Amino acid sequence: MRRSRVVGGVVTGLAVAIVLARAASVLSVGPQPLIYRIGVGNNDLDSVDGLAIPGRLVKLWYKQRNFREGGDTSGDAFKWCAWKNQGDAVLLGSVVATPQGTWRFDHLREGNTVMMFPAAASDDSCLGGIYTQLLPQSCNLDGTACSPFAVPTMHWLNVTRIGSDSASATGSVSGADQAALAVADGPDDGPDPSDVTDVDQNGIDTTAPGFTQGQRVIWKCGAGGTTGCPAITVHDGTTVVSNDPEYPFILGTMQAHRAGGSFIAAAAIQRGSPLGFTVNVNVKLRAKLDVNLGCDRPRFFEFSVPPQL
Repeated sequence: MRRSRVVGGVVTGLAVAIVLARAASVLSVGPQPLIYRIGVGNNDLDSVDGLAIPGRLVKLWYKQRNFREGGDTSGDAFKWCAWKNQGDAVLLGSVVATPQGTWRFDHLREGNTVMMFPAAASDDSCLGGIYTQLLPQSCNLDGTACSPFAVPTMHWLNVTRIGSDSASATGSVSGADQAALAVADGPDDGPDPSDVTDVDQNGIDTTAPGFTQGQRVIWKCGAGGTTGCPAITVHDGTTVVSNDPEYPFILGTMQAHRAGGSFIAAAAIQRGSPLGFTVNVNVKLRAKLDVNLGCDRPRFFEFSVPPQL
């Protein structure tokens, strides 16, 4: 089962207009750069694409901490764990924005190991959740007069196994222009068109009509949330599709973006008996669904299996 829901439209109107060669629209960017696409390969950060004022130096930093996945109730409460590097931001690199106002960091796995997904599943310890802030700055070419960071606030993220054959993700974030939540037990598609699908995702653009920019977003199953919770069928039986690639856990992934900062949070819980063969997490995360799509699909999350070379 896979459902995909996107609420809202595209961001418009800040300060400096930028026309992108493959974009579907004319977008604008202010003094703080923003991220519109993130690539993860074999669980590690591999690429980051964004927008900034043309000719400005863009510095990209990151911060990480672990968390215990859970909800906003005392029975299964979300809990923050310690920051890595004592909470100090780590510089990934610098690049100058192009005349079109785009910037890109690529092949990050070759010089930096930034794990974006948990190494193991756990629903009752810090091992099962990892939170990553990606922090872009716009600076003078000599590296001075840099813009401040501005990161959305994550309130909680919970992944729940519902009975023996389904799972859902719930959570809450505020201060984001775009935010999305997904639950997955494997990539979007297996190696064959007939394979089962394993991802559900819901996203919201708070800059669209009907919303207040940066408002608190809540994903809940049933009533009381801003939007519904993503949910999937978990295929643990060996008789379903024997060669369908699966993750060795059930994964909930949240992303949130605004000018000046983004975050990606991922939590993993036990899935039962893995089906077929297991794979690492490879995913493109998109904040703006109409910018430089290229061969991408217009989805907040695009989980995939890497090609077999």
